[in-house]
Amino acid sequence: MEEKIVSLKQQGLTLKQIAEQLDMPIGKVQYAWRKWRAQHGEATTAAAAPKRKTEGKKSMKPKPKATPATSVKQVASTLQHDASKQSPLLDHAPDGFWKLPDRYDADMMHAVVQSPNAIYVFWEVSDDVKETLAMQFMRPWEDLPKAFRILDVTLLDYTSGHANRSYTFELPEMTNSWFVRPLDPNTTYVFEFGIRTMEGEFLPIVASMPLDTPRAEPAGVGRFAEPVRRWQYGEVESPELLDTLPKYAAYRFVR
Repeated sequence: MEEKIVSLKQQGLTLKQIAEQLDMPIGKVQYAWRKWRAQHGEATTAAAAPKRKTEGKKSMKPKPKATPATSVKQVASTLQHDASKQSPLLDHAPDGFWKLPDRYDADMMHAVVQSPNAIYVFWEVSDDVKETLAMQFMRPWEDLPKAFRILDVTLLDYTSGHANRSYTFELPEMTNSWFVRPLDPNTTYVFEFGIRTMEGEFLPIVASMPLDTPRAEPAGVGRFAEPVRRWQYGEVESPELLDTLPKYAAYRFVR
C-alpha cells in the first residue's frame, strides 16, 4: 500500500486525491507518506556523509545544487525527530478523525445550572439495568413508561428520603436530557429519572447530586435580618420562623 501511495504522489497527485482514489482515510495516507519520506531521507543522508570528505580532498569544485527531490528528503530527515507520533486512533476513525461515542453504557445523571430559574439535566442508563428491568416487569424497556422527578431538598439530607416538595411528570421515549424550569432561586434540588410501575408508583433509576440554584437578588436585609442574626450568632437555640413562610425560608438569606 505504501508503494502505491508513493507512486501516485510521484505522478503529481495530492494526498487528498490519493486518499479518494485508494478509498483510504486521509490520516493513513499522510502517515504513510511521512514515514516513507523520513526513511528515505535518513538513507540519503547516511550515504552522502562519507562522500563529502573525499570530495573535499580531490577537488575544490563547487558542489552542485541539490535537486528538489533531494531537498525534500533532507528536510524530512531533519524534521523527523520533531514530528509527533500519530495516534493509533486515527487509523480506525472515519476520515482520519476520532469521534466521541454516542453513549458510555453507564448509569449516571448530571445537572448543570443555567440560571437562578433553570437547570439542564442529562442522564444515561446502562444496558444491564435496562435488561434487568425488562425481565423484572416482563416488558421491553421501550414499553416501560419513563418519568422525571424534581425534589426540593433545601436544608435536608437527600439520603434520608425527605423532601420539602416534589413534582413528577412523564417523559417521551428516547429522552436523555431535559431543561428544568421554572425553578426557585437559592434552592437545593435533586433530580431523578425512572419508570412508572404497573401500580403507577415512581421507581427511580438514576439521580443527580444535590445542586443549588443561585440567588436572584442580593442577600436580604429587611424584616428577617434581626431574627436570622440572633440565630446565626447563637443567641437563640433555634431559628425564629414565621408561620406565613415555609419553614426553611429564613435560612435562604444566610446560606
